[in-house]
Amino acid sequence: MSDETRFSCYIMTLNSERRLVALLESVREVADEIVIVDSGSNDRTREIALEYGARFLYHEFVNFKRQRTFAIEQCRNSWVLELDSDEVLSNGLRDRLLALKANGCRDGAAVPDAFGIRRRWFLLGREVHCFYPSRCPDLPIRLFRKDRVNYERSRGIHEALSGFHSSVRIEEPILHFTCDSIEQMYAKMDLYTTLAAREMAANGERATALQLLFYPWALWFRWYIMLGGWRDGQLGLVHGRYVRDTVYQKYLKLKFDHQGPVEAGKAERDLSSKQLLGTTQVKGKS
Repeated sequence: MSDETRFSCYIMTLNSERRLVALLESVREVADEIVIVDSGSNDRTREIALEYGARFLYHEFVNFKRQRTFAIEQCRNSWVLELDSDEVLSNGLRDRLLALKANGCRDGAAVPDAFGIRRRWFLLGREVHCFYPSRCPDLPIRLFRKDRVNYERSRGIHEALSGFHSSVRIEEPILHFTCDSIEQMYAKMDLYTTLAAREMAANGERATALQLLFYPWALWFRWYIMLGGWRDGQLGLVHGRYVRDTVYQKYLKLKFDHQGPVEAGKAERDLSSKQLLGTTQVKGKS
């Protein structure tokens, strides 16, 4: 097999033992290299990773953009498969990726820069129609050429790849099991709102009364009513409140924890895996 069709798979972890075995089982036939970038796990994450022959690297967490950029830099092959620690390849996707490798990652006669892979979302064990801030299913870029695609122009959170000029859609899905408990949901909210508030403050933004009083309910209406959260029944109500609380907490932290612009470097130095990820126990990124 040519080096051009060898895949490196990287996974960001923090106390990710719950689904790591299922994830690694699903990807072991596809990936020629598995890179685990961990931010301070104290469970069996490292032990499980080594059992599957992964390279296990510690990297202090500052934000998701930096963590992902570091992970990509560690990948030794020309194609990178990006997965989160609460995701699993469906059987259909595993077979599709194996077929792509065998065909040199061609789509017809051409080789695209990237592949967007459909992703189904599960909240508290049930598939949902939306999970803020993603519509479900979504189509993130998850397989890409390392020499062309990167996070250089991305935000620190809700990060997005750029640099690709052509991409192809893969319908066989990733299964994303985000938040197995209410405790995890609100730990995730605490982490993300802190990161978002600090990034906004570093960019000189300030919270307004409109954002504090109106935006939480406006976003609740959008995600619960317009984007179909109501179709998920009681779980949709739980998610609707999560959306409202997330938006409110973000602007509340911006107003009272970061009332004026701060240096971006200082904001990033103040964030560490011990202070944030280590206390919230959020797995990778969801």
